[in-house]
Amino acid sequence: MVKVRSFKGYLAHQDHADKIIAPAYDVLNTEEARTMADGNPMSFLHCNKPEIDLPPETDPYDMKVYEGGRDTLKAFVEKGWLVQDKEPTMYIY
Repeated sequence: MVKVRSFKGYLAHQDHADKIIAPAYDVLNTEEARTMADGNPMSFLHCNKPEIDLPPETDPYDMKVYEGGRDTLKAFVEKGWLVQDKEPTMYIY
């Protein structure tokens, strides 16, 4: 049986939402993401396409890519660019 429950998600801080919000992971290839995020350290592409911050020859499945995404996501939260909801919520996409 499937269990569905609410949770406290992280959303873009409204003061910076226009800089943070980015297309879904599978909409852009790495080069397109690299171009779109260029000059914008707040772009969520740095979290969900972390290979854009590594040399182009980096294997996209290298652990450095996954670790970079994790570290960048943590930094976005620590900087207040992503804010956790106060109450558990159901998110419909």
